[in-house]
Amino acid sequence: MLSKSSKLAPKVKSSSPLEGLTLHFLKTEIEDVITLRGSFLGGDVFAVDNIVVPEITAAMLDLGTQKRDKFEISDALESVGAKLAFASGRYRVQFSGKCLRENLPLLIELLAEQLLIPAYKKKDLQSVVQRRTAEMRKAKEDTRTRAIETFLMELYPEGHPNRAMGLDRQIENTQKVTTKQLQSFHGVNYGLGTAHICFVGDVDYRIAEEEVVKRFCEWEKSPLTLKTATKSQANIIGGSLSKVVHIPDKTSADVVTGHGIGIDREHEDYYAVMMSHFILGGNFSARLMATVRDKEGLTYGIQSSTGGVEEGNDGYWYIWGTFAPDIIDKAKKSIEKQLNLWLREGISGDELETKKRTISGMYQVGLDTTSGLANRILTTVERSKELSFMDEYPNLINSLTLEQVNSAIHSYCDPGKRITVVAGTLNGTD
Repeated sequence: MLSKSSKLAPKVKSSSPLEGLTLHFLKTEIEDVITLRGSFLGGDVFAVDNIVVPEITAAMLDLGTQKRDKFEISDALESVGAKLAFASGRYRVQFSGKCLRENLPLLIELLAEQLLIPAYKKKDLQSVVQRRTAEMRKAKEDTRTRAIETFLMELYPEGHPNRAMGLDRQIENTQKVTTKQLQSFHGVNYGLGTAHICFVGDVDYRIAEEEVVKRFCEWEKSPLTLKTATKSQANIIGGSLSKVVHIPDKTSADVVTGHGIGIDREHEDYYAVMMSHFILGGNFSARLMATVRDKEGLTYGIQSSTGGVEEGNDGYWYIWGTFAPDIIDKAKKSIEKQLNLWLREGISGDELETKKRTISGMYQVGLDTTSGLANRILTTVERSKELSFMDEYPNLINSLTLEQVNSAIHSYCDPGKRITVVAGTLNGTD
C-alpha cells in the first residue's frame, strides 16, 4: 500500500473545520474503498455514579436514534455494503467504519446521527443488560481474566485508571443502569473538544470535510479533558504478596506475577523497559516460550509484557502463564529461574538486534491495510504526538542500546516486591 521506504506523515492532510474536531486524510492506491476511524474522550474513567455507564452509553449508540430505529440503520448500511461500529475504552469512545467512496456521505450522516441523537430505549437497554450480565458471569469462570483482575486490584487503589473494576461490581452496576443515566452521561459529556476522525483510502478530503461540517456543526462542546480524569499512584508493595482465586472444576490454572514500574510511555526509559520484557516473553521465540513451554513442556502459553502506561499513568509489568493445576509449584519455580537469570545476566546483543527487527517488522505490517493506517494515525494524534512520530517510532526502537535495556531490567524489576496471583482449581482447595 505504501512503500517501505516512504514516509507516512507527509502524506496525511489534516484540518480542523470545527473547533474541537480535527480531520485527518490519507489517500492511498486502494480504489473506491474508504476506511474511517475516530474517537473522543468519554470512556470509563469519566464515570460518576455508576462505573459501567460510559461503556453502555457507547454500546447502545448503534441501537437506534431519534430518527431511525436499529433495523432502519442496519438496512441503510447493509444496502450499500457499509459498516459502522462503536466501542468504549478506558478514556475514549471509539468508532470505525468502512464504505465505498460514493457512500461516504451516507456513512458520515449515520455516524453523526448515532453520536448526536441516540435513542436509548428501555427495551434495548434491558437486552444489553441481560447479555452483558451473562458475559460477565461467564468471565468469572475464566482463569486468566480472574488472575489479571485480582493482580490489578491488588496493585492499584480505588479510583486509579489501571485498577480493574471487578466482575462482581460490574454485574451489580450493570443491573442498576437506567436510560436516564445513559441520556445524562451522553448529554453532558459527548461532544466536540477532543474529537478526531481519520479517513484512509480513496478519499476526497473536500467532500469528506464538507459532509462532516454539515452533520456535526450543531454538536456542542464536551467539558471533558484528560485533566478531569482521576489520577493516583499504585499501591506500595513492601514485599512479595500472593493471592489464590479458587474457581472450581477447572482443568488449568493461570499464574500472573509482576509489579508496578512507576512510569508511563512518555518516560525516557519506557521503550527500554518494553523491549526488555519483549525479549523475556513477548512472542513465540522469546525466552519464556523457548524454556518454560518448548524445553520443559509446562505450558501452551506464557508471556511477559508491560501495560497501563497510557495518558500519564504509572504502568506495570507482568508475566502470565497457564498450567495444569498439579504442576503450579513447578511452573512457579521455572518462571522464577528465568526471571532471575534475566535479571542477573541481562540480555545479549544478538537478542536485542533480533527483537528490534521483529518489532520494526510488526510495525510495518500494521501499515499494510487501510484499517492499520487509520489506526496508526488515530493512536498518534490521541497521544498528542506530531504525525511525524509515526515515521520516527522504528528509529526509537532501533536506537536502543544493550546498556539501556539491561539497565532498565535492574531499574524496573524487583522480584522481591511482586504480586503473584494463581486462579483456578488447585489441589487441596476443593
